[in-house]
Amino acid sequence: MRRVWTDRSRIETYQRCHRLRYLQYNQDGTGIDGVNRPLPLQVGSSVHVGLAHLLTQAMQGPVTIVHDTQLYDFNEDAAVAAALADFATHSAALELDTTEASQMVLSGATTAESLAASLGLSAGDAGIPELSQRLGAAQEAFNAYLVAEQSALVEALVRAYARRRLKPLLEQFEVLEVEREGQWLLSRWLQGNDLTLNDTDDRADFELWFMSRPDALLRERSTNQLYIQSFKTIASWDIRKARDAEHDMQGLSEGVEIERRLGEWWNDLQRNKGTIFTKPGEEPSAATIAYLAKLSEPPRIHAIRYEYMLKGDRRSDKELSARLQLDCRSQASHLVRCYEATSVPMRGSAGYNIGDTCWSWEYIRSEDMRESKLAWQNWKIRPVWERDGGIRAWIDKLDSAAPLMSGEDSTVGMEPRVLGWQCDAQALGVTAQHPLDTVFIPPIVVYRSDDTLRDWIESTEYQEREIAEHVAEIESATDEGTRRSLLNRYFGKTLRACEYPTTCVMAKICHGGADIQRDPLGSGQYTRRVPNHPMEATP
Repeated sequence: MRRVWTDRSRIETYQRCHRLRYLQYNQDGTGIDGVNRPLPLQVGSSVHVGLAHLLTQAMQGPVTIVHDTQLYDFNEDAAVAAALADFATHSAALELDTTEASQMVLSGATTAESLAASLGLSAGDAGIPELSQRLGAAQEAFNAYLVAEQSALVEALVRAYARRRLKPLLEQFEVLEVEREGQWLLSRWLQGNDLTLNDTDDRADFELWFMSRPDALLRERSTNQLYIQSFKTIASWDIRKARDAEHDMQGLSEGVEIERRLGEWWNDLQRNKGTIFTKPGEEPSAATIAYLAKLSEPPRIHAIRYEYMLKGDRRSDKELSARLQLDCRSQASHLVRCYEATSVPMRGSAGYNIGDTCWSWEYIRSEDMRESKLAWQNWKIRPVWERDGGIRAWIDKLDSAAPLMSGEDSTVGMEPRVLGWQCDAQALGVTAQHPLDTVFIPPIVVYRSDDTLRDWIESTEYQEREIAEHVAEIESATDEGTRRSLLNRYFGKTLRACEYPTTCVMAKICHGGADIQRDPLGSGQYTRRVPNHPMEATP
Protein backbone atom coordinates (compact mmCIF):
# COMPACT_ATOMS: atom_id res chain seq x y z
CA MET A 1 0.00 0.00 0.00
CA ARG A 2 1.25 3.48 -0.87
CA ARG A 3 0.72 6.16 1.81
CA VAL A 4 0.27 9.62 0.33
CA TRP A 5 0.46 12.89 2.26
CA THR A 6 -1.23 16.16 1.42
CA ASP A 7 -1.89 19.47 3.11
CA ARG A 8 -3.24 22.95 2.47
CA SER A 9 0.01 24.18 0.89
CA ARG A 10 0.05 21.35 -1.63
CA ILE A 11 -3.56 21.95 -2.62
CA GLU A 12 -3.08 25.70 -3.04
CA THR A 13 0.13 25.12 -5.02
CA TYR A 14 -1.69 22.78 -7.42
CA GLN A 15 -4.41 25.40 -7.91
CA ARG A 16 -1.74 27.94 -8.86
CA CYS A 17 0.25 25.67 -11.20
CA HIS A 18 0.19 21.90 -11.71
CA ARG A 19 3.88 21.74 -12.65
CA LEU A 20 4.86 23.74 -9.56
CA ARG A 21 3.03 21.20 -7.40
CA TYR A 22 4.98 18.30 -8.89
CA LEU A 23 8.37 19.99 -8.70
CA GLN A 24 7.92 21.27 -5.19
CA TYR A 25 6.52 18.10 -3.64
CA ASN A 26 7.44 15.13 -5.86
CA GLN A 27 10.56 15.94 -7.90
CA ASP A 28 13.43 13.58 -6.96
CA GLY A 29 11.17 11.80 -4.48
CA THR A 30 10.98 14.51 -1.83
CA GLY A 31 10.29 17.62 -3.89
CA ILE A 32 12.70 20.51 -4.31
CA ASP A 33 12.85 24.17 -3.38
CA GLY A 34 15.03 27.17 -4.11
CA VAL A 35 18.18 27.58 -2.05
CA ASN A 36 17.00 31.06 -1.06
CA ARG A 37 13.93 31.80 1.02
CA PRO A 38 11.50 34.60 0.02
CA LEU A 39 11.80 37.50 2.44
CA PRO A 40 8.06 37.86 3.28
CA LEU A 41 7.75 34.12 3.93
CA GLN A 42 10.68 34.03 6.33
CA VAL A 43 9.59 37.12 8.27
CA GLY A 44 6.09 35.70 8.67
CA SER A 45 7.43 32.30 9.72
CA SER A 46 9.71 33.77 12.38
CA VAL A 47 6.98 36.02 13.77
CA HIS A 48 4.78 32.92 14.05
CA VAL A 49 7.50 31.26 16.14
CA GLY A 50 7.49 34.18 18.56
CA LEU A 51 3.70 34.29 18.82
CA ALA A 52 3.55 30.53 19.36
CA HIS A 53 6.03 30.97 22.21
CA LEU A 54 3.76 33.58 23.81
CA LEU A 55 0.64 31.42 23.48
CA THR A 56 2.45 28.38 24.84
CA GLN A 57 3.38 30.38 27.92
CA ALA A 58 -0.27 31.36 28.28
CA MET A 59 -1.37 27.73 27.99
CA GLN A 60 1.15 26.56 30.58
CA GLY A 61 0.64 29.46 33.01
CA PRO A 62 1.22 30.87 35.49
CA VAL A 63 -2.04 32.79 35.81
CA THR A 64 -3.02 34.84 38.84
CA ILE A 65 -6.63 35.90 39.41
CA VAL A 66 -7.17 39.06 41.46
CA HIS A 67 -10.72 40.38 41.89
CA ASP A 68 -11.90 38.40 38.84
CA THR A 69 -9.07 39.91 36.78
CA GLN A 70 -6.52 37.52 35.27
CA LEU A 71 -2.90 38.58 35.48
CA TYR A 72 -0.43 36.83 33.19
CA ASP A 73 3.30 36.55 33.71
CA PHE A 74 5.00 36.44 30.31
CA ASN A 75 8.60 36.38 29.27
CA GLU A 76 8.44 38.64 26.24
CA ASP A 77 12.20 38.50 25.77
CA ALA A 78 12.12 34.70 25.53
CA ALA A 79 9.52 34.87 22.77
CA VAL A 80 11.60 37.45 20.90
CA ALA A 81 14.72 35.30 21.28
CA ALA A 82 12.90 32.29 19.81
CA ALA A 83 11.68 34.34 16.83
CA LEU A 84 15.11 35.84 16.15
CA ALA A 85 16.81 32.45 16.44
CA ASP A 86 14.47 31.10 13.77
CA PHE A 87 15.11 34.10 11.53
CA ALA A 88 18.87 33.75 11.91
CA THR A 89 18.81 30.23 10.47
CA HIS A 90 17.71 31.63 7.08
CA SER A 91 19.04 35.19 7.20
CA ALA A 92 21.99 34.41 4.95
CA ALA A 93 19.71 33.27 2.09
CA LEU A 94 16.91 35.84 1.93
CA GLU A 95 15.39 36.46 -1.49
CA LEU A 96 13.97 39.84 -2.43
CA ASP A 97 11.00 40.46 -4.67
CA THR A 98 12.01 40.17 -8.34
CA THR A 99 11.33 43.84 -9.08
CA GLU A 100 13.39 45.07 -6.16
CA ALA A 101 16.26 42.68 -6.87
CA SER A 102 16.36 43.54 -10.57
CA GLN A 103 16.56 47.27 -9.88
CA MET A 104 19.62 46.72 -7.72
CA VAL A 105 21.33 44.43 -10.24
CA LEU A 106 20.70 46.72 -13.21
CA SER A 107 22.15 49.82 -11.62
CA GLY A 108 25.73 51.02 -11.95
CA ALA A 109 27.97 48.40 -13.56
CA THR A 110 25.52 47.09 -16.14
CA THR A 111 24.68 50.60 -17.34
CA ALA A 112 28.36 51.57 -17.48
CA GLU A 113 29.25 48.40 -19.38
CA SER A 114 26.61 49.11 -22.01
CA LEU A 115 27.83 52.69 -22.36
CA ALA A 116 31.45 51.53 -22.74
CA ALA A 117 30.48 49.06 -25.44
CA SER A 118 28.62 51.75 -27.35
CA LEU A 119 31.77 53.93 -27.29
CA GLY A 120 34.01 51.08 -28.43
CA LEU A 121 35.89 50.88 -25.11
CA SER A 122 36.99 47.66 -23.48
CA ALA A 123 35.79 46.79 -19.98
CA GLY A 124 39.30 47.42 -18.58
CA ASP A 125 39.67 50.81 -20.27
CA ALA A 126 36.28 51.89 -18.93
CA GLY A 127 37.11 50.77 -15.39
CA ILE A 128 34.29 48.24 -15.31
CA PRO A 129 36.11 45.68 -13.07
CA GLU A 130 36.75 48.28 -10.36
CA LEU A 131 33.18 49.51 -10.58
CA SER A 132 31.85 45.97 -10.33
CA GLN A 133 34.02 45.37 -7.27
CA ARG A 134 32.63 48.46 -5.55
CA LEU A 135 29.09 47.44 -6.42
CA GLY A 136 29.76 43.96 -5.04
CA ALA A 137 30.89 45.48 -1.75
CA ALA A 138 27.79 47.70 -1.77
CA GLN A 139 25.60 44.63 -2.31
CA GLU A 140 27.20 42.93 0.68
CA ALA A 141 26.62 46.04 2.79
CA PHE A 142 22.97 46.10 1.73
CA ASN A 143 22.54 42.42 2.59
CA ALA A 144 23.88 43.10 6.09
CA TYR A 145 21.55 46.08 6.37
CA LEU A 146 18.60 43.96 5.19
CA VAL A 147 19.23 41.28 7.81
CA ALA A 148 19.46 43.89 10.57
CA GLU A 149 16.31 45.63 9.36
CA GLN A 150 14.22 42.47 9.04
CA SER A 151 15.47 41.10 12.36
CA ALA A 152 14.32 44.36 13.91
CA LEU A 153 10.94 43.99 12.21
CA VAL A 154 10.49 40.44 13.53
CA GLU A 155 11.34 41.56 17.06
CA ALA A 156 9.09 44.61 16.86
CA LEU A 157 6.05 42.65 15.66
CA VAL A 158 6.39 40.08 18.44
CA ARG A 159 6.82 42.78 21.09
CA ALA A 160 3.92 44.81 19.71
CA TYR A 161 1.61 41.80 19.85
CA ALA A 162 2.72 40.97 23.37
CA ARG A 163 1.98 44.53 24.51
CA ARG A 164 -1.36 45.26 22.79
CA ARG A 165 -3.09 42.09 21.55
CA LEU A 166 -2.13 39.23 23.83
CA LYS A 167 -4.01 40.34 26.93
CA PRO A 168 -7.32 41.02 25.09
CA LEU A 169 -7.00 37.62 23.43
CA LEU A 170 -6.51 35.83 26.73
CA GLU A 171 -9.29 37.76 28.45
CA GLN A 172 -11.72 36.45 25.84
CA PHE A 173 -10.21 33.00 25.20
CA GLU A 174 -8.43 30.15 26.91
CA VAL A 175 -5.60 28.58 24.90
CA LEU A 176 -6.10 24.82 24.54
CA GLU A 177 -3.48 23.98 21.90
CA VAL A 178 -0.61 25.73 20.11
CA GLU A 179 0.66 24.54 16.70
CA ARG A 180 -0.30 20.93 17.35
CA GLU A 181 0.47 18.59 14.47
CA GLY A 182 -2.57 16.72 13.20
CA GLN A 183 -3.49 14.23 10.51
CA TRP A 184 -6.65 12.53 9.30
CA LEU A 185 -7.44 9.85 6.76
CA LEU A 186 -9.04 11.42 3.72
CA SER A 187 -9.39 8.38 1.45
CA ARG A 188 -8.41 4.74 0.74
CA TRP A 189 -8.82 3.23 -2.73
CA LEU A 190 -7.70 0.78 -5.38
CA GLN A 191 -5.67 2.21 -8.24
CA GLY A 192 -7.83 3.13 -11.22
CA ASN A 193 -11.00 2.41 -9.24
CA ASP A 194 -13.49 5.06 -8.12
CA LEU A 195 -14.55 2.88 -5.20
CA THR A 196 -13.56 4.31 -1.81
CA LEU A 197 -12.60 1.58 0.68
CA ASN A 198 -13.39 1.64 4.37
CA ASP A 199 -10.76 1.72 7.08
CA THR A 200 -10.77 -2.05 7.60
CA ASP A 201 -10.46 -3.11 3.95
CA ASP A 202 -6.97 -4.51 3.30
CA ARG A 203 -7.18 -4.21 -0.48
CA ALA A 204 -6.22 -0.53 -0.66
CA ASP A 205 -3.44 0.46 -3.06
CA PHE A 206 -3.40 4.07 -1.82
CA GLU A 207 -4.04 5.71 1.52
CA LEU A 208 -4.39 9.52 1.50
CA TRP A 209 -3.70 11.46 4.69
CA PHE A 210 -4.26 15.17 5.26
CA MET A 211 -1.79 17.03 7.52
CA SER A 212 -2.43 20.27 9.39
CA ARG A 213 -0.94 22.46 12.11
CA PRO A 214 -3.26 25.26 13.31
CA ASP A 215 -1.65 28.26 14.96
CA ALA A 216 -3.81 27.69 18.03
CA LEU A 217 -7.08 26.25 19.31
CA LEU A 218 -9.03 28.61 21.56
CA ARG A 219 -12.01 28.21 23.89
CA GLU A 220 -14.14 31.32 24.31
CA ARG A 221 -14.62 31.79 28.03
CA SER A 222 -18.12 33.27 27.90
CA THR A 223 -19.69 30.79 25.44
CA ASN A 224 -17.47 27.69 25.79
CA GLN A 225 -17.22 27.57 21.97
CA LEU A 226 -14.09 26.59 20.01
CA TYR A 227 -12.20 28.86 17.61
CA ILE A 228 -9.24 28.16 15.37
CA GLN A 229 -6.71 30.99 15.62
CA SER A 230 -4.78 32.06 12.51
CA PHE A 231 -2.06 34.72 12.39
CA LYS A 232 -1.19 36.51 9.14
CA THR A 233 1.61 38.99 8.42
CA ILE A 234 0.94 41.22 5.41
CA ALA A 235 2.47 44.30 3.80
CA SER A 236 -0.77 46.28 3.46
CA TRP A 237 -4.51 45.92 3.90
CA ASP A 238 -7.48 46.26 1.59
CA ILE A 239 -11.02 44.93 1.36
CA ARG A 240 -9.93 42.06 -0.89
CA LYS A 241 -7.92 40.50 1.92
CA ALA A 242 -10.95 40.65 4.20
CA ARG A 243 -13.10 38.94 1.60
CA ASP A 244 -10.38 36.42 0.84
CA ALA A 245 -10.45 35.30 4.48
CA GLU A 246 -14.10 34.38 4.07
CA HIS A 247 -13.13 31.84 1.39
CA ASP A 248 -9.89 30.63 2.94
CA MET A 249 -9.68 26.83 3.10
CA GLN A 250 -7.49 26.91 6.20
CA GLY A 251 -10.36 26.81 8.67
CA LEU A 252 -12.05 24.04 6.72
CA SER A 253 -9.03 21.75 6.56
CA GLU A 254 -7.78 22.32 10.10
CA GLY A 255 -11.22 22.04 11.63
CA VAL A 256 -11.77 18.50 10.31
CA GLU A 257 -8.76 17.09 12.13
CA ILE A 258 -9.54 18.91 15.39
CA GLU A 259 -13.16 17.79 15.47
CA ARG A 260 -12.26 14.16 14.73
CA ARG A 261 -9.53 14.04 17.36
CA LEU A 262 -11.49 15.83 20.07
CA GLY A 263 -14.46 13.60 19.28
CA GLU A 264 -12.32 10.51 19.88
CA TRP A 265 -11.01 11.97 23.12
CA TRP A 266 -14.52 12.82 24.27
CA ASN A 267 -15.62 9.23 23.60
CA ASP A 268 -12.63 7.94 25.57
CA LEU A 269 -13.65 10.09 28.54
CA GLN A 270 -17.19 8.72 28.39
CA ARG A 271 -16.14 5.05 28.09
CA ASN A 272 -13.06 4.97 30.29
CA LYS A 273 -14.07 7.02 33.30
CA GLY A 274 -12.03 10.10 32.55
CA THR A 275 -9.06 8.48 30.80
CA ILE A 276 -7.87 9.43 27.31
CA PHE A 277 -5.60 7.03 25.42
CA THR A 278 -2.94 8.64 23.19
CA LYS A 279 0.59 7.96 22.08
CA PRO A 280 3.42 9.29 24.30
CA GLY A 281 3.99 12.95 23.62
CA GLU A 282 0.53 13.45 22.09
CA GLU A 283 -1.42 13.84 25.32
CA PRO A 284 -4.02 16.64 25.49
CA SER A 285 -3.43 19.62 27.72
CA ALA A 286 -5.06 19.76 31.14
CA ALA A 287 -7.28 22.60 29.89
CA THR A 288 -8.48 20.46 26.97
CA ILE A 289 -9.34 17.54 29.25
CA ALA A 290 -11.24 19.85 31.61
CA TYR A 291 -13.13 21.32 28.66
CA LEU A 292 -14.11 17.94 27.18
CA ALA A 293 -15.14 16.52 30.56
CA LYS A 294 -17.89 19.12 30.88
CA LEU A 295 -19.46 18.50 27.45
CA SER A 296 -22.59 16.45 26.89
CA GLU A 297 -21.65 15.74 23.26
CA PRO A 298 -18.55 15.86 21.02
CA PRO A 299 -17.38 19.43 20.30
CA ARG A 300 -17.57 21.32 17.01
CA ILE A 301 -15.46 24.19 15.70
CA HIS A 302 -17.55 27.34 15.96
CA ALA A 303 -15.45 29.72 13.83
CA ILE A 304 -12.01 30.69 12.56
CA ARG A 305 -10.44 33.82 14.00
CA TYR A 306 -7.93 35.69 11.80
CA GLU A 307 -5.51 38.29 13.13
CA TYR A 308 -3.55 40.34 10.60
CA MET A 309 -0.32 42.20 11.37
CA LEU A 310 0.95 44.94 9.04
CA LYS A 311 4.64 44.85 8.16
CA GLY A 312 4.50 47.84 5.82
CA ASP A 313 5.60 48.13 2.20
CA ARG A 314 9.17 48.20 0.94
CA ARG A 315 9.73 51.64 -0.54
CA SER A 316 12.54 53.45 -2.31
CA ASP A 317 15.07 54.81 0.18
CA LYS A 318 16.99 57.81 -1.19
CA GLU A 319 19.43 58.15 1.71
CA LEU A 320 20.30 54.45 1.75
CA SER A 321 20.62 54.40 -2.03
CA ALA A 322 22.96 57.40 -1.99
CA ARG A 323 25.11 55.82 0.73
CA LEU A 324 25.47 52.43 -0.99
CA GLN A 325 25.28 53.65 -4.60
CA LEU A 326 22.51 51.14 -5.26
CA ASP A 327 18.80 51.59 -5.89
CA CYS A 328 17.64 50.34 -2.51
CA ARG A 329 14.31 49.91 -0.77
CA SER A 330 13.65 49.77 2.93
CA GLN A 331 10.78 48.72 5.19
CA ALA A 332 8.22 51.49 5.60
CA SER A 333 7.07 50.75 9.14
CA HIS A 334 7.15 52.97 12.20
CA LEU A 335 8.06 49.85 14.18
CA VAL A 336 11.59 49.98 12.75
CA ARG A 337 11.91 53.57 11.52
CA CYS A 338 11.29 56.95 13.08
CA TYR A 339 11.46 60.59 12.05
CA GLU A 340 14.32 62.40 13.78
CA ALA A 341 14.65 66.16 14.04
CA THR A 342 17.91 67.18 12.34
CA SER A 343 17.25 70.93 12.46
CA VAL A 344 14.78 73.49 13.79
CA PRO A 345 13.16 76.47 12.03
CA MET A 346 15.16 79.68 12.29
CA ARG A 347 12.12 81.75 13.14
CA GLY A 348 9.70 81.29 16.00
CA SER A 349 9.42 78.45 18.46
CA ALA A 350 9.67 74.97 16.98
CA GLY A 351 8.28 73.14 19.98
CA TYR A 352 10.98 70.45 19.64
CA ASN A 353 14.74 70.02 19.78
CA ILE A 354 17.31 68.46 17.47
CA GLY A 355 17.37 64.73 18.15
CA ASP A 356 13.67 64.50 19.08
CA THR A 357 11.64 61.76 17.37
CA CYS A 358 8.18 61.28 15.93
CA TRP A 359 6.69 57.94 14.91
CA SER A 360 4.04 59.53 12.66
CA TRP A 361 4.52 62.07 9.87
CA GLU A 362 0.95 63.27 10.29
CA TYR A 363 -0.22 64.47 13.67
CA ILE A 364 -2.87 66.57 15.42
CA ARG A 365 -1.77 69.82 17.03
CA SER A 366 -2.69 69.57 20.69
CA GLU A 367 -3.12 73.33 21.07
CA ASP A 368 -5.92 73.71 18.51
CA MET A 369 -6.61 70.08 17.39
CA ARG A 370 -5.83 70.91 13.76
CA GLU A 371 -4.25 68.32 11.48
CA SER A 372 -0.63 68.98 10.56
CA LYS A 373 2.48 67.33 9.12
CA LEU A 374 6.18 67.36 9.89
CA ALA A 375 8.34 69.72 7.86
CA TRP A 376 10.51 67.67 5.52
CA GLN A 377 13.32 70.21 5.81
CA ASN A 378 13.71 69.48 9.53
CA TRP A 379 12.91 65.76 9.87
CA LYS A 380 14.72 62.74 8.43
CA ILE A 381 13.96 59.01 8.56
CA ARG A 382 16.27 57.02 10.83
CA PRO A 383 16.56 53.26 11.62
CA VAL A 384 15.29 52.62 15.11
CA TRP A 385 17.48 49.58 15.78
CA GLU A 386 20.61 51.74 15.49
CA ARG A 387 19.47 54.07 18.28
CA ASP A 388 20.26 53.63 21.98
CA GLY A 389 18.23 50.80 23.46
CA GLY A 390 17.36 49.36 20.06
CA ILE A 391 13.94 47.97 19.25
CA ARG A 392 12.91 47.25 22.82
CA ALA A 393 13.45 50.85 23.91
CA TRP A 394 11.51 52.10 20.88
CA ILE A 395 8.59 49.74 21.52
CA ASP A 396 8.60 50.94 25.13
CA LYS A 397 8.17 54.50 23.88
CA LEU A 398 5.38 53.54 21.48
CA ASP A 399 3.69 51.51 24.20
CA SER A 400 3.79 54.50 26.57
CA ALA A 401 1.05 56.21 24.55
CA ALA A 402 -1.80 57.53 26.67
CA PRO A 403 -5.05 59.22 25.65
CA LEU A 404 -5.26 63.00 25.76
CA MET A 405 -8.69 63.73 27.20
CA SER A 406 -10.85 66.79 26.70
CA GLY A 407 -12.23 68.66 29.65
CA GLU A 408 -15.75 68.10 30.91
CA ASP A 409 -18.24 70.77 29.81
CA SER A 410 -21.15 70.62 32.27
CA THR A 411 -22.98 73.50 30.56
CA VAL A 412 -23.86 71.30 27.56
CA GLY A 413 -23.58 67.94 29.29
CA MET A 414 -20.47 66.91 27.36
CA GLU A 415 -18.32 64.30 29.09
CA PRO A 416 -14.55 64.05 28.60
CA ARG A 417 -13.55 62.38 25.33
CA VAL A 418 -10.34 61.15 23.76
CA LEU A 419 -8.70 63.84 21.62
CA GLY A 420 -5.74 61.75 20.57
CA TRP A 421 -2.79 59.69 21.79
CA GLN A 422 0.39 61.22 23.11
CA CYS A 423 3.58 59.29 23.81
CA ASP A 424 7.33 59.56 24.28
CA ALA A 425 7.85 58.63 20.63
CA GLN A 426 5.88 61.62 19.27
CA ALA A 427 7.52 64.95 20.06
CA LEU A 428 4.87 66.98 18.24
CA GLY A 429 1.14 66.84 18.93
CA VAL A 430 -0.96 63.72 19.29
CA THR A 431 -2.06 60.98 16.90
CA ALA A 432 -5.51 59.64 16.12
CA GLN A 433 -4.55 56.08 17.09
CA HIS A 434 -2.32 54.33 19.57
CA PRO A 435 0.95 53.79 17.64
CA LEU A 436 0.98 50.03 18.22
CA ASP A 437 -2.69 49.55 17.39
CA THR A 438 -2.08 50.80 13.85
CA VAL A 439 -0.13 47.59 13.21
CA PHE A 440 -3.14 45.34 13.79
CA ILE A 441 -6.34 44.84 11.84
CA PRO A 442 -9.37 44.11 14.07
CA PRO A 443 -9.83 40.31 14.24
CA ILE A 444 -11.94 38.78 11.47
CA VAL A 445 -14.19 35.89 12.47
CA VAL A 446 -15.34 33.48 9.76
CA TYR A 447 -18.05 30.89 10.35
CA ARG A 448 -18.01 27.55 8.55
CA SER A 449 -20.90 26.12 6.58
CA ASP A 450 -21.48 22.36 6.62
CA ASP A 451 -22.31 22.46 2.92
CA THR A 452 -19.10 24.33 2.15
CA LEU A 453 -17.13 21.83 4.20
CA ARG A 454 -18.70 18.88 2.40
CA ASP A 455 -18.02 20.45 -1.01
CA TRP A 456 -14.40 21.07 -0.07
CA ILE A 457 -13.82 17.51 1.19
CA GLU A 458 -15.33 15.91 -1.91
CA SER A 459 -13.45 18.08 -4.39
CA THR A 460 -10.18 17.74 -2.45
CA GLU A 461 -10.45 13.96 -2.26
CA TYR A 462 -11.05 13.68 -6.01
CA GLN A 463 -8.19 16.04 -6.86
CA GLU A 464 -5.64 14.45 -4.52
CA ARG A 465 -6.51 10.88 -5.52
CA GLU A 466 -5.98 11.79 -9.15
CA ILE A 467 -2.65 13.47 -8.36
CA ALA A 468 -1.44 10.46 -6.34
CA GLU A 469 -2.10 8.07 -9.22
CA HIS A 470 -0.48 10.39 -11.75
CA VAL A 471 2.64 10.74 -9.60
CA ALA A 472 2.87 6.97 -9.25
CA GLU A 473 2.61 6.56 -13.03
CA ILE A 474 5.34 9.14 -13.66
CA GLU A 475 7.66 7.57 -11.12
CA SER A 476 7.24 4.15 -12.71
CA ALA A 477 8.17 5.46 -16.19
CA THR A 478 11.68 4.37 -17.22
CA ASP A 479 11.87 6.20 -20.55
CA GLU A 480 12.72 9.90 -20.34
CA GLY A 481 10.47 10.78 -23.26
CA THR A 482 7.52 8.96 -21.71
CA ARG A 483 8.11 10.65 -18.40
CA ARG A 484 8.21 14.08 -20.00
CA SER A 485 4.99 13.36 -21.89
CA LEU A 486 3.25 12.27 -18.69
CA LEU A 487 4.42 15.43 -16.92
CA ASN A 488 2.98 17.57 -19.69
CA ARG A 489 -0.35 15.72 -19.61
CA TYR A 490 -0.82 15.52 -15.86
CA PHE A 491 1.17 18.49 -14.54
CA GLY A 492 1.05 21.16 -17.22
CA LYS A 493 2.60 24.59 -16.76
CA THR A 494 0.31 27.50 -15.93
CA LEU A 495 2.28 30.06 -17.93
CA ARG A 496 0.36 33.05 -16.57
CA ALA A 497 1.57 32.19 -13.06
CA CYS A 498 5.29 32.33 -13.85
CA GLU A 499 5.79 36.01 -12.98
CA TYR A 500 2.61 37.13 -11.21
CA PRO A 501 1.94 37.88 -8.45
CA THR A 502 5.65 37.08 -7.93
CA THR A 503 8.25 35.20 -9.93
CA CYS A 504 7.76 31.47 -9.44
CA VAL A 505 10.64 29.73 -7.68
CA MET A 506 10.60 27.06 -10.40
CA ALA A 507 10.73 29.46 -13.37
CA LYS A 508 14.39 28.66 -14.02
CA ILE A 509 13.52 25.00 -14.43
CA CYS A 510 10.43 25.43 -16.56
CA HIS A 511 12.03 27.97 -18.89
CA GLY A 512 15.70 27.07 -18.54
CA GLY A 513 18.02 24.82 -20.48
CA ALA A 514 17.97 21.05 -20.78
CA ASP A 515 20.59 20.59 -18.04
CA ILE A 516 18.66 22.32 -15.26
CA GLN A 517 15.42 20.67 -16.36
CA ARG A 518 17.05 17.26 -16.20
CA ASP A 519 18.95 17.83 -12.94
CA PRO A 520 17.70 20.82 -10.90
CA LEU A 521 19.65 19.77 -7.80
CA GLY A 522 22.87 19.56 -9.80
CA SER A 523 22.53 23.20 -10.83
CA GLY A 524 23.20 24.35 -7.28
CA GLN A 525 20.15 26.64 -7.40
CA TYR A 526 17.80 24.13 -5.80
CA THR A 527 17.84 21.89 -2.77
CA ARG A 528 15.70 19.07 -1.46
CA ARG A 529 12.52 20.29 0.21
CA VAL A 530 12.52 20.15 3.99
CA PRO A 531 9.23 18.55 5.15
CA ASN A 532 6.92 20.98 6.91
CA HIS A 533 5.25 18.19 8.91
CA PRO A 534 7.18 15.47 10.77
CA MET A 535 4.74 12.70 9.79
CA GLU A 536 5.87 12.98 6.15
CA ALA A 537 8.85 10.85 7.19
CA THR A 538 6.46 8.01 8.07
CA PRO A 539 6.91 5.19 5.56
